[in-house]
Amino acid sequence: MTKPITHRTDNTEGAAAKTKDHGDAGGERARSGDTQSAIASIVKGLPKGTHLTAGEVYEKAKELGLDVSLSTVYRTLHRLKTHGDVSTVSGERGVRYEIHEEGENHDHLICLGCGLTVEFVDDLIRGFGKTVAQRKGFEHKSSRFDILGYCETCSSNDLTNKAQQAAELLLGAIDNASGGIEAIKQALELIQARKGAKATALVQTAVDRLQQALDDCQNSLKLIK
Repeated sequence: MTKPITHRTDNTEGAAAKTKDHGDAGGERARSGDTQSAIASIVKGLPKGTHLTAGEVYEKAKELGLDVSLSTVYRTLHRLKTHGDVSTVSGERGVRYEIHEEGENHDHLICLGCGLTVEFVDDLIRGFGKTVAQRKGFEHKSSRFDILGYCETCSSNDLTNKAQQAAELLLGAIDNASGGIEAIKQALELIQARKGAKATALVQTAVDRLQQALDDCQNSLKLIK
């Protein structure tokens, strides 16, 4: 049974302000700690199903007034992952980060088109991971599955694009078929006028254009199946 995951948010603005106004009093270690806390809050404050790349975390940090570089964000996220504070999700569009939460693990549906990542918990998949581990002689601790595919929006857009391509192919098929038929008519007139040698080129043109029309129809059929 698939279980929904509830949303949680945190006060990223407060963490950002604390980092920005810290000054030099606490020293470099304190500033580093505040930066790490603020960046963790950015990831933690995301709605469920939202996972950010390091570059996107950096942009949010700048929006909140944090004086950090992209390399600092990368190092901080790596440190947070090492400490178990954030987790990563890898897809076709690169590594994305999410806050690590105690309790039941979850899995991901990742769109190959837009990068949308949806979290879910399903007992059937969890049991499958344990079963596979036991079959392979592993002691099962936890499982995580990243399911790659296309979200509803991207699937719809993909179908629309395919329909347009199919229509263009069929229009091309009509043009080639019409050209082929016209070449046949001209060849027939030459043959009836005892000019068969001149008709040869027209017959070949008809064959080529009608073959192209068939190819266009077959290609359009592949798109709309």
